[in-house]
Amino acid sequence: MNQHQSRALSLFENGCQCAQSVFVALCDETGLSEENALALSASFGGGIGRMRETCGALCGLLMALGATLGHFPQGDSEAKDRHYRLVQYAAAQFKQRNGSVFCYELLGIPHAAQLPVSAPRNEKFYHERPCVDAVLSAVAVFDEIMDAHKNGTLEEKISPEAAKENTDNLNKRT
Repeated sequence: MNQHQSRALSLFENGCQCAQSVFVALCDETGLSEENALALSASFGGGIGRMRETCGALCGLLMALGATLGHFPQGDSEAKDRHYRLVQYAAAQFKQRNGSVFCYELLGIPHAAQLPVSAPRNEKFYHERPCVDAVLSAVAVFDEIMDAHKNGTLEEKISPEAAKENTDNLNKRT
């Protein structure tokens, strides 16, 4: 387990939800304060406000990618498309490790919003839910992407040619 994963796990075990655990653990990369990261990611836990849509851990990952690699001039459609390829690559990597990008599928529950009341954090919560694995894998995907960015191999992973495979993988139902 690396430094980011250890930090994310600690945050999750101490009451942060999935999106916050990922996004705050990556503050050293995004340059955001923990206070701002906690606030910015607060709405995304539970599959976005317990609506059980896109996994909050994935949302935290994507927010961190936006903060670190999402800077491009307004109206630059080529740069926007490149960023969308990066997002789909990250999501495909997350799905490959977890089986889905959707909270409801990861939890094995019906696709429906749930009452906005957090489940109690107890041993059963941590043992029965895949949330810890999702948080740890989201951080790992971020770190791998940043390593590829730093060593010059990211472009081949998110090339227009590679994008079709990532999109196809995201469109496969679990």
